[in-house]
Amino acid sequence: MMQTSGKSSRGRGDSRRNPKLGATVRDRIAEVLRDEIISGKLSKGMRIDLDETAAELGTSRTPVREACLVLVHEGLVEVAPRTGVSVVGLTPRDVEDNFALMAVLSGTAAAWASERGTPEQHKEIRLLSDEVRAAADAGGDIRTANFLFHRAINRASNSARLLILLRQTGRLIPTSYFDMIPEQASCALREHDDIVAAVIAGDPEKARRLSEEHLVRAGRAFVLRMFGERESSAVEKSG
Repeated sequence: MMQTSGKSSRGRGDSRRNPKLGATVRDRIAEVLRDEIISGKLSKGMRIDLDETAAELGTSRTPVREACLVLVHEGLVEVAPRTGVSVVGLTPRDVEDNFALMAVLSGTAAAWASERGTPEQHKEIRLLSDEVRAAADAGGDIRTANFLFHRAINRASNSARLLILLRQTGRLIPTSYFDMIPEQASCALREHDDIVAAVIAGDPEKARRLSEEHLVRAGRAFVLRMFGERESSAVEKSG
């Protein structure tokens, strides 16, 4: 995706825009745009044309406008009288902070899953971990398999409050992570195995530590891919 003169550069037939079903039209559009901003497909200064976006997603202009207002509150876009909706953009520090926040919550979920999870929930976690590996080996849908695996751990925390925070913070993590960094899959699989073992063994501190490290490493790899070695190194030094 190329940026041209600060305007959206997508053609109307961009197949990468694939909003999920099961939510309101506004929320589905917000999810698509949010992921494109977080993953860098929509970069700082690019304009989001409401009519063009509506045509691409097969909807009317109103839910697109409402979705953009959601993103305004999240600090991802801004609205100006003359220029319309434009992307605020993310810095390397923003991206790494997003992953760090998710790491803390995911670590808590894993720790509580090890203490509060039922045998049935632990069995599901192991099975879904195997499905992530199977998807990776077969070149399948690792994105969905990975989501279901982490969701199972989160649910096994048996904390409604924690699940709410995880859903809110999880919006800041790009769903297209493995599409952008497919080589991270093998590393993720090894880390998943260790996390599963700690959860099932009932070792909350180890489960917490491994889960936090898993997300922090993923964040650093993503910053490196998005911004390059120089920016990634600068974030680490300043941190």
